[in-house]
Amino acid sequence: MEENKKNKIEILIITEDIKLQDYIALILIGEGYAVDTHSSQKEFLDSIDRKTFDLIIIDFSSANIDGLNICRTIREAFLLRQTPIIMLMPDDNPLNKAKSIYSGADDYIEKSSLSTELLLRVKSALWRMYRYKDVNPLTKLPGVSSTLKELQSKIESGKHFAVGYAELYKFRRFNDKYGFSRGDEVIKYTAELIRNALVELGSTSDFLAHFGGDDFIFITLPESIDIVCRKITNDFDKDILSFYNIEDRNRKSIIIKNRKGELNTYPILRISIGILTSENYTIDNTAQIMQVTQELKNYAKKFDKSTYIKERRHSYPFH
Repeated sequence: MEENKKNKIEILIITEDIKLQDYIALILIGEGYAVDTHSSQKEFLDSIDRKTFDLIIIDFSSANIDGLNICRTIREAFLLRQTPIIMLMPDDNPLNKAKSIYSGADDYIEKSSLSTELLLRVKSALWRMYRYKDVNPLTKLPGVSSTLKELQSKIESGKHFAVGYAELYKFRRFNDKYGFSRGDEVIKYTAELIRNALVELGSTSDFLAHFGGDDFIFITLPESIDIVCRKITNDFDKDILSFYNIEDRNRKSIIIKNRKGELNTYPILRISIGILTSENYTIDNTAQIMQVTQELKNYAKKFDKSTYIKERRHSYPFH
């Protein structure tokens, strides 16, 4: 049951009107979506760092819910900031609709129109998310375009920041041995691992993206980057063997036959991270960040365990 839920689009409903909550949930579940619910603003805020969703539906206002405040909070939370929001409006007041949009909602539905409008608005919001918002469908994380915009914003802010570029060593060989389905499990596990490290040890301004394949970019504060990467690499090496069969686990390697019929041995997956901070020298553009972090990440691959390499040079370009 839980496994089936993981493969479905997940929608969160935030309203303390239980009848309304049940009505919307039944429609969405009938359409094949997985549904979670919260009945108060506090209940949602207490769990904001624990889970991501494909779509959030929020009641505009009630005794224990301030929809505008929830919208603003979501747009500041790095786990949810890309998530589309639909606001449930009590009436057709244009001013309230405008307030919803300015607070971060992507769309709204008048409660009197739910029976005819709900599924249309939900499907439109989800379509726009995957079409325009640069979201990876496997991990639900932002992609390349969003990352470049976020990096440019950090550069222009003038504040110090740190960037980690992570990749899984020999991931293609893992896919060759275990197949793409198991490979997808590893990718989702890695995304969750990095996300958890940032939530636990980073800041609310952090950012995590998935470039596709086995490449991840994350942004945090310089004072957090070492402890975040230490947790990522330690936890990865501790848990990754669970994705292998007993024989490979005991041998700590995989054996694959190539096209010539020869047997080749490859190591257990490890995560390699290149780190650049803006403390040592001026960062002028996003291309500079990508060049340096990729170079350091590739150097980290030379080690026989998960590790991270941090930029130590004090000038750029390098000579």
